[in-house]
Amino acid sequence: MSDAYKILGQADIDATGTTALYTVPSPAATSYGSVEVSPKSVAQNVQTLVTSLAFSFVGTASQTIKGDLTLSNAGATAQILFADLQFYSAQNSVINMNMTLPPASVLNFVCDLDTGGNLYITVFGVEMSTGYGPS
Repeated sequence: MSDAYKILGQADIDATGTTALYTVPSPAATSYGSVEVSPKSVAQNVQTLVTSLAFSFVGTASQTIKGDLTLSNAGATAQILFADLQFYSAQNSVINMNMTLPPASVLNFVCDLDTGGNLYITVFGVEMSTGYGPS
């Protein structure tokens, strides 16, 4: 088992809509041995700890971007983690989350207001290999 602290995802938001910031890897089944000897397969389980998100807005004084940070999983309705985040010119912000995300979940930014400018988002965290299990 290994943990890897890293930049999980980066995005440049410059239009309204949903942008996937990071997707937790899904367990992938891997067979070992021949079917006659060992018809077993295993999947590596991965969880992710999102430690923080950094936001940096570049635009003029009259420009702004507003949106929600959401989490979706396997086609389920997205859950809003932070609502109505609004960013102005020359604004830099950091959200310390320290939140564990389950396998196959997706962290999104849903932009619903964009009067111009660019919002740069960086997601930091740790991918944790939590072992192997049946697939």
